[in-house]
Amino acid sequence: MKRCGRGYSIALAAFLGVLVGAALVWALVRRGPAPVIAPRGAPATSLPAGDARPAGVVRPAVSGASQDAITAAVEKVGPAVVNISVLFQPSRQDLMARAFGFEPFPRAGQGSGVIIDGKNGYIITNAHVVKGAQRVMVTMANGKRLEAKVVGIDPLTEVAVVKVPGDDYTQAVLGSAQNLPIGSWVIAIGNPFGFENSVTVGVLSAKGRQIGAPGGASLQDLLQTDASINPGNSGGALVDLNGNLIGMPTAVIPYAQGIGFAVSIDVAKQVADKLTKTGKMPWMGIQHATLPPDEAKRLGLPAGPGTTVVGVVPSGPAATAGLEPGDLITRLGDQPIQSERDLTQAIRAHNAGDRVEVTFTRNGKEMRVAVTLGAVPPNLGGR
Repeated sequence: MKRCGRGYSIALAAFLGVLVGAALVWALVRRGPAPVIAPRGAPATSLPAGDARPAGVVRPAVSGASQDAITAAVEKVGPAVVNISVLFQPSRQDLMARAFGFEPFPRAGQGSGVIIDGKNGYIITNAHVVKGAQRVMVTMANGKRLEAKVVGIDPLTEVAVVKVPGDDYTQAVLGSAQNLPIGSWVIAIGNPFGFENSVTVGVLSAKGRQIGAPGGASLQDLLQTDASINPGNSGGALVDLNGNLIGMPTAVIPYAQGIGFAVSIDVAKQVADKLTKTGKMPWMGIQHATLPPDEAKRLGLPAGPGTTVVGVVPSGPAATAGLEPGDLITRLGDQPIQSERDLTQAIRAHNAGDRVEVTFTRNGKEMRVAVTLGAVPPNLGGR
């Protein structure tokens, strides 16, 4: 009896276990898919019923939601991206052809631009797109062609502003990459090789990059991306998934893959505002760099914090004031200078014609001199 009773208990327990398991499965099926765990502070969402996959199947890198965001971002900013075509004066070699009876034609070029003020017709682009241009034509996203006037050029930041007759044009919404995490999706829109409003997608690879530029200067505070950038993309839009403008594609490393650079919109906006108001940017006429302590010691120069003058433009504002290569600049006016970037930003905050006091160290002695800032030469770096 005990043996039989024990077997009966075991069988009853097994039967009840099957019932409980079936009830749990039925409840889970009724409830639907489990929620996806979202990052802290973000709402949890559920996968759509058709999105379930067998174990081991890899989810695509771009989800349906991301694709929708990309499409919406392109629809938002696309109408604000324009094509810029330019004609340049014939080169010196072209002009020499006249001696042999040939009449030179103006050279042509093209790039992209972004409308930042539709009411007044202001468009930002890269300096190298319009520098030295004899004529500038803008083609809107709807195909309308307008002649543009160059308002101002800053070769030191690769930012230029052109203007067309004002109207109710769609303008880009200016964002910022300051708080955008590395690895975030970004979208480049421009006119590579003349293909209007071409779209490429990549990620924000890095911030605060610095690369060399023609004339020995350097471009600072650049955004790095692997979104494809080609000739003609220059001056176009780099936007986040919300369609907000965060940068302006400017340069690529031609022998690399997926290494492109864009001027941060934080820099471009500051420069564009000044060019729109005054038509020029302030300039001290020096090349400077933050030297590592061991490099400064090897060269017999004072170590930082600060930025070291490595070159002075003859007859420029700094040369006229008496600054020399090897001077370590530590302050501009009331602004402490601890790095190359600090001095660049401090100068940019002033206007051409401002008189500023520069504090520097020379031969172990702190010195001060007044410098009257000039205007950045439009042809700086040549063409």
